[in-house]
Amino acid sequence: MPNDKGPNIKKKQKCKNCEGNGTLKKGDRVLKCQRCGGTGVR
Repeated sequence: MPNDKGPNIKKKQKCKNCEGNGTLKKGDRVLKCQRCGGTGVR
């Protein structure tokens, strides 16, 4: 990123789909989050 200093620069936002965990629970299975690919970062 060329400009990562300043008042409006936020930290890397957590993935809203998995709340930053990188995994989702579907029933009894634990799956990687599709939106962030399992990283937990948007």
